[in-house]
Amino acid sequence: MPTKKEVEEYKRRIELTLKELAEWKTSSPIKDQLINEYLDKWKIANEALSGLGLPLDEED
Repeated sequence: MPTKKEVEEYKRRIELTLKELAEWKTSSPIKDQLINEYLDKWKIANEALSGLGLPLDEED
């Protein structure tokens, strides 16, 4: 199980990737697909942090 800190870092990396994708100067189905996939990953990480998704290990 990931720790809360690991999920927060993962969520932050997803946010940075989404920002880069949004700034990508192209309109293609691949860009839209990538954005949707990363949004799904962000939602899962956010739900885990909110206690609605995966249980997280306590940090030592």
